[in-house]
Amino acid sequence: MARFFNTSGPCIPEDHYMVDIWERFDREELLQLIDNKRYFILHAPRQTGKTTMMRALAQRVTEAGRYLALYVNIETAQAAHNDVAQANMSILGEFERTAGIYLPQEFQPKRSHMDVVGPGNALSQFLTNWCLDLPKPLVLFLDEVDSLIGDSLISVLRQLRSGYNDRPRAFPQSVCCIGVRDIRDYRIYSDREKKHIVGGSAFNIKEKSLVLQNFNEKEVSTLYAAHTRETGQQFSVEACSAAYEQTGGQPWLVNALGREICFEKPPLAPNGTTVTTEHVEQAVRRLIKRRDVHLDQLADKLTEPRVARVIEAILIGSSSLAEANISGEDSQYVLDLGLARMGDHGLEIANPIYREVIPRELTATDEGFLGQNPSTYVTPEGKLDMEKLLTNLIEFYRVNHDMITSRKTYNEAAHHLVFLSWLHRIVNSGGYINREYAVGSGRMDLHIQFGGEHFAVELKLLKGKALEEGKDQLAGYLNRLNLKQGYLVLFRRGKITDPTNIGQRESITHQGKTIHVLKL
Repeated sequence: MARFFNTSGPCIPEDHYMVDIWERFDREELLQLIDNKRYFILHAPRQTGKTTMMRALAQRVTEAGRYLALYVNIETAQAAHNDVAQANMSILGEFERTAGIYLPQEFQPKRSHMDVVGPGNALSQFLTNWCLDLPKPLVLFLDEVDSLIGDSLISVLRQLRSGYNDRPRAFPQSVCCIGVRDIRDYRIYSDREKKHIVGGSAFNIKEKSLVLQNFNEKEVSTLYAAHTRETGQQFSVEACSAAYEQTGGQPWLVNALGREICFEKPPLAPNGTTVTTEHVEQAVRRLIKRRDVHLDQLADKLTEPRVARVIEAILIGSSSLAEANISGEDSQYVLDLGLARMGDHGLEIANPIYREVIPRELTATDEGFLGQNPSTYVTPEGKLDMEKLLTNLIEFYRVNHDMITSRKTYNEAAHHLVFLSWLHRIVNSGGYINREYAVGSGRMDLHIQFGGEHFAVELKLLKGKALEEGKDQLAGYLNRLNLKQGYLVLFRRGKITDPTNIGQRESITHQGKTIHVLKL
């Protein structure tokens, strides 16, 4: 069977195109941690290849003969919530099932190993019973540890810590806890103790935290070259660069683009044709419009308060995290989730695809409320009537300004999000919006493409020297896009007390550019 680009579950070498996992990570460092009897963390955003890599490492460690290694996914224990006994039993069940598949029969846990006295510490008792009976030290890779909830998670971490001094004779030689977050970001509420427990205090035996990075540009090209070797279909150099730029090297997205271009029916680039930048751009738009599983899961995180604080600061271009009262802990959490990265200006959305998906997700409800007909703003020649669009937007603001500022979440970015909602249904009926925004930028820039024409729009909060700064910023943006005119939209903060102030407009010339100013 021919291989293909994988977008669901771990990669299997026989079935899927793959980048050599050891090009992405220092195998010697991992093996050194195991030899030194260390307990450590591997964390990275979802769908980056953690499971694929650790399953492969477990197999290689066992095959080398010095240790027995086992990868176990303990996510099933999440359903137990704060029921520690039930969580422990669920985890033991996963150990028994997984060992039965991947370890030789003589090394698999026996029923006697499962005979534990107290269900509250069943995991540590089981590991001790099993390790004492094994002829070789045991190495564990525990996946989805941070998916556990409350007291169940605290119990697992403390049980691993409790047996640490008995390794390797009566407890695992080495344990790797795998998850989305570093253990320092575990803030766990204990229902029993009625307080929050920090992950580092429950698991203070951690030697090191390792991070699995996204693909670099060379690895993106390597993945696509595997398809070329097996089918003969070429990816142009420009197409590989465009795929890397659009995805930031996020492995799931890189594979999803390859699948969309080469394997969907009908494929964007049938076998025998060279994959071009245009094919990549078409695939990106399909993924965004369809909101595939990975993107849907990503959007679910946007409702978490600590995530919302950071994403809102990025959306409105806060001058700094400090100005937005964002803690380093919260910003690091959003970085660990893979939603953001550090850019030239500061914290920004991780890649252009996420940059498009996040505002769409946050404005989905608003779009249904707005209800305008996109065709109203398209001329008989198929052009976007920007003047009519802005005139009708002003009227909408005058009628609905109270609704805009009463938003329960992302209140500070409410104006930005309503403006984007207004644009989405109109522009997406026959065009495209490219967005640029980041903490430290002080604005959101929009490049609208519709009917062969290009429009530049800059969104800013109306405070301090916003008009003066906005003119300079927009003029620079227009230079980059090689445009002669653009729109500077300034939003008043908070509730609007005088609706007659909504929609003040003027056109000015600045640095050789025509700038149309709109205050809402």
